[in-house]
Amino acid sequence: MDESPIIKLTPAIEDHAALLALNSQRAYEKASELYEKEFWGPRGYKSAKDHLYYIEKLDTFSILYDEVIVGGLIISDNGFDVKEIVRVFVDPDFWGNGIGSAALKIAMDNINAKAWTCGTIDWNQMNQNFLEKNGFKRIGQIKGDESRIWYQNKVEELELPSIEELSTDMNRIVVEGTIVEKAVPRQVRSKRRWQTLTVTEATLKDNTDDIVLVLWNEQIKQCVVDDRVRIEGGYMKKYRGLRQLNVGKVGKLITLD
Repeated sequence: MDESPIIKLTPAIEDHAALLALNSQRAYEKASELYEKEFWGPRGYKSAKDHLYYIEKLDTFSILYDEVIVGGLIISDNGFDVKEIVRVFVDPDFWGNGIGSAALKIAMDNINAKAWTCGTIDWNQMNQNFLEKNGFKRIGQIKGDESRIWYQNKVEELELPSIEELSTDMNRIVVEGTIVEKAVPRQVRSKRRWQTLTVTEATLKDNTDDIVLVLWNEQIKQCVVDDRVRIEGGYMKKYRGLRQLNVGKVGKLITLD
């Protein structure tokens, strides 16, 4: 009797980058085709250079099916025991074999986290079904030109800091609150003299305190006054003695349901 192929995760190495990029391109573009969208994928989805960056900077795994690399899984530590499934993809030639679910289970069984989060583009019902089948529940969305639905699989109760407790000593902040004010955006010149950026400040408040939330460019569209939001992977600094919370380039600003 034939044995079923074995599904495994192995830490990705430099030599895997090109194949991961190919698997990723085929997966995202097949999904686009199924939903009659123009070829779509997240930033760098078909770039070996970008996948090499993920291998060096994030927890990146190659998914093996019968010892052949057929996909990838990228994980980020967003802080306070919250881990994000940044991407999980499988070459479409291998869809329907339970590979993505098996890879997700291996990761979640072997990496410590109190909660796992993951976002998916709002038109991809297949991804939504996949996440829900694997124990994730919708908690909100990241608004914008390409809105993403945000999911969470909570393993244990989270112990998130209050706004009063936030300090510059904290790395990768996860905090929740309500947007109570938002200033008119303004343009500023970046350190790259040829580049103009848009910035504004909002006030984020909970039942302990409030803090200035600095929003840049696309982040400005992601919240309005009275939204209850969560910041994942943010950071704090002081400017002229005033505490400021930043989402940052890789952090997330989620409008909670």
